[in-house]
Order: sequence, then C-alpha cells, then structure tokens
Amino acid sequence: MNKKQLLEFIPLAIFLISAICHLFKVPYSSLVLVLSGGILACIYFYLAAWLYAAYNIPRVSLIITGGAFSVIIIALLFGLMHWQFWHIFSIAGAVLALVVLSISLLNRKNSGYKQLLYRSVFFLAVLAAVYAYLQFSV
Repeated sequence: MNKKQLLEFIPLAIFLISAICHLFKVPYSSLVLVLSGGILACIYFYLAAWLYAAYNIPRVSLIITGGAFSVIIIALLFGLMHWQFWHIFSIAGAVLALVVLSISLLNRKNSGYKQLLYRSVFFLAVLAAVYAYLQFSV
C-alpha cells in the first residue's frame, strides 16, 4: 500500500470500527464516529482528484466519484447517529454511487475504473446494510 491508499484506508477502517462499536453502545464511540466520518467525508470530497490521480481518469469522473463517496459517508453518519434527513442523504448517495457504478461499468477495461467500481460496490453494500438495519430494527 502506498501513502495515498493508507490515507484512504485508515480513516475508513476507523469509521467502520467505530460504527460497529456505536451499534453495541460502546462509550465514546459516537465521538470517534463523528470525527472519523467528518474527516473521511472531507478526504473524499476535497482530495478525490489527488487520491485517484494515478488511475488516468478524467477530472469530471473524479469529482463525481469524490462527491458520491462523501455523500455516502455523510448518509451513513446521519443514519447511525439517528439525525434528521438521513433518508435524503441515503437516496442521494445511492443515486450518485449508481452514477459512478455505471460510469465504471462502461469503462471497465481501464484498470483505474475497476478500482472505482470496487469502491462503489463496497460503499453501496455498506449503505444498503445500514439502511436495512435502520429501517427494519425498531
């Protein structure tokens, strides 16, 4: 792993671990969840063009990808913290992730788009799992 991948992986791992800890009501996990989610959303929104620059992808696709991943992280954060409007963020994140998924599928021969395809499928799966958890658990 290079430094760019670590910059993406470490906050994502902390976010997912703190989300699991939050579900089990571990003390101070909410604070770690909010901080790591905010940092991760900022990383994806502001630094997506820098993170994925080595993949030879047009800037427009990188901007859409960064925005989609950022909105998904915010939707997960709002949903797990039981804040208002998490439904709206979830729908917007899913739509944007489907746009990234369709762009990646259309250009799947490029290895850079394969990386975005894997990430978008991962984020859609996590978003669907959290959405299902919040909808069907009372």
